[in-house]
This record gives sequence, structure tokens and C-alpha cells, in this order.
Amino acid sequence: MRLLLVVSLWLAPAALAQHPFAVGSRAYDPRVPAPRAVIGHEVGERFTPHHAVVRYFERVAATSPRVHLDTLGLTVEGREYLTAVVTSERNHARRDAIRADAAQLADPRRVDDATLEAILGRMPTIVLLTYTVHGNEASGTEAALATLYELAASTDPAVVRLLDSVVVLIDPIQNPDGHERHVQDVLRRRSVFGADATPNAFATQSAWPGARTSHYHFDLNRDWFIQSHPETRARVGYFFQWWPHVVADLHEMGSNATYFFAPPMEPINKNVPPSVLRWWEIFASANGAALDALGRPYFRREGYDEFYPGYGVSWPILSGAIGMTYEQASSGAGAIQRNDGTILTLREAAENHYLTSMATVRTAALARRARLQDYLADRRSASRPEVGPRAIYLAVEPGGRTDSLIALLERNRVEVQPARTLPADATAYPHTRGRHEGMLYVVDLAQPQGRLARALLEPDAQLDSSFIREELERRRTAQSSRFYDITAWSLPMTHGVRAWTSAGAPVVREQRVLAGGVRQGGGIVGTVPAAHGYAFHPGNEAALRLLAALLRDSVRVHFATRPFTAGGMAFDQGAFVVRVAANGVRVHELVQQAATAAGVPAYALRSALVESGTDLGSNSVIPLPVPRVALLAGAPVNGNSYGFAWYTFEQRLGLPVTSVDAAFIAGGGLRDFTVLVMPSAGALGPALGEAGLQRLQHWVRDGGTLITLEQASAWLASEASGLSRLRVRRPAAGAPSVSANVPGALLRAHGDSLSPLLAGIPPRDLAVLVSGDRAFEAPTDARGQEVVVRLAGKDALRLSGYLWPESWDRHAEGVWLWSERQGRGRVTAFATDPNYRDLTRALMPIFAHAVFFGAY
Repeated sequence: MRLLLVVSLWLAPAALAQHPFAVGSRAYDPRVPAPRAVIGHEVGERFTPHHAVVRYFERVAATSPRVHLDTLGLTVEGREYLTAVVTSERNHARRDAIRADAAQLADPRRVDDATLEAILGRMPTIVLLTYTVHGNEASGTEAALATLYELAASTDPAVVRLLDSVVVLIDPIQNPDGHERHVQDVLRRRSVFGADATPNAFATQSAWPGARTSHYHFDLNRDWFIQSHPETRARVGYFFQWWPHVVADLHEMGSNATYFFAPPMEPINKNVPPSVLRWWEIFASANGAALDALGRPYFRREGYDEFYPGYGVSWPILSGAIGMTYEQASSGAGAIQRNDGTILTLREAAENHYLTSMATVRTAALARRARLQDYLADRRSASRPEVGPRAIYLAVEPGGRTDSLIALLERNRVEVQPARTLPADATAYPHTRGRHEGMLYVVDLAQPQGRLARALLEPDAQLDSSFIREELERRRTAQSSRFYDITAWSLPMTHGVRAWTSAGAPVVREQRVLAGGVRQGGGIVGTVPAAHGYAFHPGNEAALRLLAALLRDSVRVHFATRPFTAGGMAFDQGAFVVRVAANGVRVHELVQQAATAAGVPAYALRSALVESGTDLGSNSVIPLPVPRVALLAGAPVNGNSYGFAWYTFEQRLGLPVTSVDAAFIAGGGLRDFTVLVMPSAGALGPALGEAGLQRLQHWVRDGGTLITLEQASAWLASEASGLSRLRVRRPAAGAPSVSANVPGALLRAHGDSLSPLLAGIPPRDLAVLVSGDRAFEAPTDARGQEVVVRLAGKDALRLSGYLWPESWDRHAEGVWLWSERQGRGRVTAFATDPNYRDLTRALMPIFAHAVFFGAY
């Protein structure tokens, strides 16, 4: 009898109700395992760890002919980053052909109309569903499990039909490292009685700094064009393999909210094509109907904008897709009591995301031809811009700054070409001065990625005057601002590359100025082995990577505090010198290897005698000690600021650091370190305590280098720190009481060319990113080189982004970088974070110099 039952089940054509969100008596392919059979619990009962999600996706791909699984790479912590391709068997048989068709639609410039019409007739809509870019917004991952099963196993004729019209890319965990932190935090604190719905209970709290962010504590939802992380680079690379037409990015928000979907609120980036606004309404109708069927509340046009181009939907929109943010109220640790007394569960949260996921797929399939036609029209119109400048010219800057910018643009599939000359109508960017006689590159905005190129490169992102008027009124009446993120990110400014716009089509060279990039190749230049030593230029990332590599290999490096010329090559103040006499017999080999790896030319020096300047045996050529760096971590440090610094040390400089907390300082642990970096942090005084403050003061005055960022600089600038004469600028008498928080603007700053912190860096027209209302004031007795970088006066302050009317006076001529002797040590304070999001790349060398040169 038991054998007969087993055989009957095996022969059964379908299984019923295999996931909790199934509608009615829908049937499923019994060969495909339901989520519960693999992950060990029903979807929505608890959060699913990364390994179980991977295992389930692998099992479904192995059993369903509708699913193909791609592993895109590994996270920093070594977790697989994967995406499932779900479509009909017929479409799977021609996956390569579909991708080829998608590429031709994405760049139709050299495709004839007949071919494009044929593609429109046969090609499915490509939909990308991305979940849980913030690790603690984990209901999306649970919804991804149910969505995968529904599309892979449902035998419902409507599902089977729609899969002929759509290819669905399911990215279940955009941030595997952060998601795993969240899951383990909750699992460790979970009661045997299930999720505790008490608001703010211990189970809902994550360990510092929370699970929202990546391994390096970056917000990956801001990383799409910066691409600092392997997860983002993998995702963007996969995007360009498929060129999706629809992208839904599924998030969570505060527990007392309901459900949000596009259209977003103002402001909307002016580079968003008009067709997107119409498609937002089409998808909104479908999402609303899906949630209405269960009586679930939702809203639109509030809380979330579409202005910053680095969001998980803004970047796809500017690359041709209909991008939409979906926000579900958070269930906390799996269940939470809300202000209205209701209990929101993980199951309900996941179901809402499942419903909108399926509505999105269904709508994209039903509207296939119309969506593809609009997509093609938008890509064509991007190649034929009718308003604004036609071209953006980029100067080839020393130190590889232009090379870094071009590499970033090319990773975003923005075409860059060498230019013949700067046209007569060229208009300089606000940070660009003087004529340019050297080599140039040009971005012709008449290209399929032209909208993204314009958004990333234009000197200012346009804001409607009506929006500004409304914001000023909201501010006057104490309402919240609709500025959701920064308002300035112009890449020529953040990279320190001079730039110009032009209305005409550019005249380009046939080949690059230098093969493989604009930076000179790395390695030793001149006769090897050098008789005296080797020198390389300061002021850029590559040189700093070379410096760090040499120091890691125990190579003794000096830096020249004065300029000199040797062997016909002029070196600025701060040039690095490796003496043969000060190092072992392997120095030639080590310099060669490190210079080649860093892409930096190291010039062989025949003699300590120079043609001009100070001879290289002078006491002004100072030995650089190997910095032993401690990085303050733990509460009350801002996790993002900590992560930005950590990333800079490990990924940009290649310099090891040790993370320590306030208790470590209080316990006297700094005696083993020469540098302490304090990221932005509040309440440092209570965290350090009296004993910790005294130990820190003694350590600095005994020769330590203290570097503070943003809010930590405000603490340093207080009398309570006892370590600096710098002060926070007070608001002017009679100033309005309204908030003057700058929503992320790029301001002009000028530096002291004599300071070693600016070695090799042009000291004028630096673009610094300023947020908030904090400004700093130098003392009246400030000495030379203490004010290293100062913001410009009111008439020249703004480079890009928005400033409130009161912000001009608040920040004009304020101190951005301060460096002060304290006993035998030094304190260096940055008013804002120079490592912010890995975006302000031109400022990173200044931060590195504060670390390497801090003792001088």
C-alpha cells in the first residue's frame, strides 16, 4: 500500500500550493523543489541565510528547464554572488541570440531598420529583479525565493505563456555580506517562541555598525556608477550582458510605513527620458491592483526621489531601463508591533514584495512590444541629443587622474575618445582655469549611453526653480526636506580633471594618445641599476600605492621637502626618493616590481648631485617612517565614515591598518601606533572618558599623529579635547533659526602650496564635498601651513550642487583642512570626509599625505 502511494505521488502531474503566497489551487511541477524542502522552513517564517539561498537556487536550476544560474563573482568576504535567468525552454535554447539582440537594441547606430524590426518581433522583454541591497532589508530575499519557485515550477497556463515573452533575471541578494550579518544577528537573538514583536527589543538591534552596508560598510545602493565594490562591478557587468528593459529594486523602510512604488517624488534628474514617467504609471497600476487584491495599503510620489544617478534604479534608467524602487515596511526581526497596534510579520512583508515582483514581470510580458519600442526610441534619441552641449572635453592631467576617470567612464560603457584640439566655443567648468595646450580626451554625448554620460559629467545637475521655491517654503514652515541624497557629483570635479563643454560635434583622433590609457607605464626609467637611487612624483593614487608597497617590503623611502631637477626631470616638493645606500641589495628588484605593479615610472638617479634645487643628500630630504596606523571603530563612530577610511587604506593605498575602539585608547594601546585616524563620530568625549582623553593627549604630544574627519573634527575643535586651537564657526548673530544643512554640494577650496599635505597636488580650485551646516574657523594667531585648505570666498564658493541662502555666509572662507603641531606630535582635521563613497578621488591623496607625512 505504501509503495502504491509513493508511485501515485511520483506519477502525479503536479503538486498543489507549494509556497505560502500561491493563489487558489495553482499547480506546480513536482520535479522542482518548493523552498521549504530545501531551506528547512516556509518562506516568511524566518530569515534565510546566504548558504541556504544559494543551495535553493542551485536545486531549482538543476531541476527546472526554465532556470539557468550564473555565478557573477565573490564578495569581499568570499560569498557567491549569483543571479538566476528564468524564462521558457524555447528562450533558453536561444539565450545567446537574445543577448545579441539586446545588444543591438542597446546600440542601434549601425543596425538597419529591417533588422531592428525583426528583433522587436522576436525578442522577449528582459526584466531584472534585484533584492536586498541593504543587508537588513531582508524581506526581499524571502520574496525572491517564492518568485523563483513560482516562475520555475508553476504549471498555470498564464505563467507558462508569459515566460515566452519575458526573460527574468532574479538577483536574490545584492549585498550578501550585509545580509548575512543581519540574518546571524537575528538568529543569535531569536527566541524559541519565534520573533518578538516588541519595538526596539534587543532582537531587533544589530551589532555596530549594523547590517545595512557592505563588508566595508558602504551603501551599495549608491555605488552603481562609482563601482568601488566587487558586487557592484559584477552586477554592472552582468547588466551589460543582458541590457534589461525593466529593473525593479526591492527595499525596506520604516516599520510604521506601508508600501511604496514608483512614481517617485521630486526632484527627478533631468536626464531621465520622458517615456519613463509614462511607464511608471503603467507599472504602478499593476502593482496597485496586486496589493488591492489583498487590501494592502501603499503610496507613491513621497519619500523617495530619482535625482542622484548612483541608485539601483537611477543608473539603470539612465542606461535605458524603466527603473523602479519598491519599499516595504520592515518587519524588524521578523515581526513588529506598529504605532497603530497591528503586527507586521516577515511573511506579510515578503508577500507584498512577491506580489509586486510578479506584477512587474506580468506587465513587462504583456506590454512586451510597446516596452521594446520605447526602449529603442530612447536609445536612439540619446544618440541624437537636441538640447545642451554636444561634447565634454577632459584634459590629460599628470599623475593619472584623467586615466582613473576614463577607466571609470568605460566601466559605465561611456565612450571616450582622444580629441585633436579644444574647440573655439569651449566653455570651461567652474573649477577649470586658463588655456589648455596639452593632450585631451572627449566624450561625445551623442551616444546610446549619452544620458548617463551627461548625468555623470555635467557641471551641475539641474533643479527646477519651482522645486526650490517649494523647498524654501517647506523649510520656513519646518517641514522635512525632499533632498534625499547629495546634489553634486560631477566626475571631472571629484577627480580633479579640468573640463570644458562644447556645442559642436567633436573632432577626434583615430587612436588613444597613449596605448592602454593616458598614464605612462610603470617601471624604472633610465639606467639600471641606479647608482644613487630612484625618484618618483608625488600627488596621485598610483604613487601612493607604490610608496605603500615599498614600505611593506621594508624599503626605506625619503621625501624631498624642496623641488629639484635631476637627470633632466623636474620633481616637485614632496617627491619620493629611494636611496640605494639606505637599502639592501634587492632594492633595484623591489623598486622595479612595485613600480610596474603600481603603473608608476620610477626614475633612476645617477648621483646625489642635482641640476637645480637641493642635492639629494641634504637634510631636507627626510626619511619617511613606516606608519603604524590605528583606525577608530565601534560606537560612537559613524560606520560609513569608518568604512570609507578602511576601504581607502586597504583597496586604494594597500596599507594595513588596525581597527581599535575607544576602550583600547583608554587602556593605553596606542603606544604601539604612530597614527590614529578618527572617522566621523559623535559623543567622543563620553566614549573616551577622562582616562582615555588624557592618554590620547599624552600620546599626541609624545609624537603621535591624530587625524580626524568631519564630526570627529568638531570634537577636536572643542575646548574639551585640549588638542587644538581650531574652532567650530558659530552662526552669525541674528541668523535665521532654520536648518542650513547643505545637501551635499561641491565647494571651491584653495590650498597652501607650501604644505607637504598638498605635495604634487594643484592647490587652487579644489572641489570638496560639503554636507551639513558645520563650518570651522581658524584662530587669529594661525601660523603658516596650519590652514592647509580653506574654502573660497562667498562670490566663488559654489562649484556644483545646491546651497541654502544662509549656507554661503556659513561656509565662505571656512577651514576645510587644518594641521597643527602639538608637542612632538601633530593633529590634522578634515572638515568633511575626503574618502566619501570613494567618490572624491582627487582628495584621497591629501588624506594619504596626512598619514605618511603627519610627523613633519
